Amino acid sequence: MSNKFNKTLLATTLAFTPLFAHGASFQLLEQSPSHLGKAFAGTGSDIIDASTVYFNPAGMSKLDKVSLTAGINFVATDAQFNNEGSSYSGEGDTTDELGVIPNLYAVVPLGDKLAVGFGINAPYGLASSFNDEWVGRYSATYSELQVVNINATASWAISDFIAVAAGVNYQTIEADLQSQVDSTLGVAPSPATDSSAQIKGDDDGFVLDLSLLVTPSDSTSIGLVWREGGEFTLDGDATFELNAACSPGAGYPTGAPPAPTTGSLCAGGLSALSGDIEADVSMPDTLTLSVTQYVTDGWALHADIAKTSWSSIQNIAVINTGNGAQVDELDLQYDDTMRYALGTSIDTGTWTWRAGVAIDESPQTNPVHVSARIPDADRTWLSLGANWKLSDQMSMDFGYTHLLIDDASLREESTTAIGTSAVLAGSFDSSVDIFGAQINWSF
Repeated sequence: MSNKFNKTLLATTLAFTPLFAHGASFQLLEQSPSHLGKAFAGTGSDIIDASTVYFNPAGMSKLDKVSLTAGINFVATDAQFNNEGSSYSGEGDTTDELGVIPNLYAVVPLGDKLAVGFGINAPYGLASSFNDEWVGRYSATYSELQVVNINATASWAISDFIAVAAGVNYQTIEADLQSQVDSTLGVAPSPATDSSAQIKGDDDGFVLDLSLLVTPSDSTSIGLVWREGGEFTLDGDATFELNAACSPGAGYPTGAPPAPTTGSLCAGGLSALSGDIEADVSMPDTLTLSVTQYVTDGWALHADIAKTSWSSIQNIAVINTGNGAQVDELDLQYDDTMRYALGTSIDTGTWTWRAGVAIDESPQTNPVHVSARIPDADRTWLSLGANWKLSDQMSMDFGYTHLLIDDASLREESTTAIGTSAVLAGSFDSSVDIFGAQINWSF
């Protein structure tokens, strides 16, 4: 049984992420085009619209009218894999998928001290697509992940200076992830003799959030937000489309070794892997500290420091629920990460102008542990944005970010069923541009 295939199977069953997410690992930060323009600085302290339902629900106490926000983010990803001595035939490839991330939030004040809020967003997702003949086809070909988060929360203004909030989030996850399978077990792997694998999985569950907003003066706001990662068991099923070479007695192309049959991946291995599979995952908690300081009446500085406890993810086992066998484990060996963001906003009346920069760490950059499905790397955010006030009840926000991403190197080493060594080695050279727009109402 090929270790290359096991890693692919695990990654697809877990439904973690398509190729490049835009926060660390498979996290998506694009939950508000207004904060996008500041590189998500001051997310929990700059209370500007109903997106505070997600970023700091305690901030709902600062909205004295019913407020609605509807936004959409477009994420243009271009990632080129450069082959650097892989064992397999094939060349590098490029994925250039366009991701769409919607957001919808509502805040309803219940008197001077209480407010409730509701939100729908997509904290994880996007997609990647490579051709079936690229050099990394045994690790990934097609990946699609959709996560929907429905948030209900309530806030209480204890005093003019302190507000708290608690919320519950219902999350659903759906994934469709595909790869090729080396039917030859390492004898003579090639696209002509590959089989294919498709994994579809889903899960749902509830997670919590707690938040605090402190406003010691009219010019200073401090927010603290904790979001639970949650415990999930992802259930899925594995199906395979076998190459004709997998049939007992079939031969390979002229000049290649004869096809293995008895005891081979084709004859018996896939039947042991096919069927229902599950994997337990401890998603990371996040803790964000935000500060907003007004320098003048219209000019403010914003900052975020966020910790994501990625160390909750180390080795993750995949279990065949039919026979209880462990299929394999994904050795990610994640570390906790920090994110640092600094931004500014200038209110000129009809327009508010924004800019920001952020440094976002990757939980894993060691090529030995980097997965082809999650080739993460450290990144720097460069952002610009604006708010256009259309009337006292309506405004629009626009945001743009360009990500500077370090090359993501990987080196997947494995031993085939016939005892030969195999390696997938190379690096991803990527660029990402994010465009966001939203409309805000208050009444």
